[in-house]
Amino acid sequence: MFSTHPSPASLKLQDEDFQKVRKMIHDYCGIFIQEGKEALVRSRLMKRIRRVGVQSFSEYLEYVDSDSSGQEFLALVDVITTNKTNFFREVGHFNYIKNNIMPKMKGRDVKWWSAGCSSGEETVTMAITLLEGKQETAWRSVKILGTDISREILQTAKAGVYSSQKMMDVPEHLEKKYFTKVGNGEYKVNDEIRRMITYGRLNLTEKWPLKDGFHVIMCRNVMIYFNRETQRKLINRFYEMLEPGGYLFIGHSESIPSDNNNFVYVAPAAYQKR
Repeated sequence: MFSTHPSPASLKLQDEDFQKVRKMIHDYCGIFIQEGKEALVRSRLMKRIRRVGVQSFSEYLEYVDSDSSGQEFLALVDVITTNKTNFFREVGHFNYIKNNIMPKMKGRDVKWWSAGCSSGEETVTMAITLLEGKQETAWRSVKILGTDISREILQTAKAGVYSSQKMMDVPEHLEKKYFTKVGNGEYKVNDEIRRMITYGRLNLTEKWPLKDGFHVIMCRNVMIYFNRETQRKLINRFYEMLEPGGYLFIGHSESIPSDNNNFVYVAPAAYQKR
């Protein structure tokens, strides 16, 4: 009996299919897939082709178009979007928060947002940073919001279970304090941290069902996937969501346009709302 599943080596991603995927993703969430990324798109779409059982990329895209529920399109978005992160990524940002922002949180309700939280390492690092400074800061309450466009990666974030390889970025004393070993070389975030974080799915280019007043917004290494116009719009929307004097952290390969007078540069890839 012959397999009905296509052989990965036999499938070629035609340019018209690649261009269609680029347009679909850009129109939906603003992510700009560069020319030359055919191999990346091909390898990621193969996961869905195997699952659905069609014989070509064009057949798969026809299947996406014909799915009235929209679920397969969301599955396509999940496999295409990039979700690379780690604990204490760009540690200088967390040192800045500890030394310059947390002292201002004394007696306040803390409201922070990780926009593009991926599998949750960034939100967990935010929570650990707060807890490590709690005695000196004595904040009143905490709400850390983590949002991402990928449904699949949000499930990982909500589970709060990480491999030993992921844990290599966590100092040993913090690992023992805030994580519990659960077997198979995996570690689970303790309930104290989990109670501080709320996760939700959000498309950054659509309407946000959020209230303003955030003290800190982290959107790091997300805008590099958007074109300049979308970046400008997003930065202005973050400005509106921040409280006066609030802080926006972006990736070191990203920047705020020099003609944007709404923010003051305070540290590498860190800006304060005027």
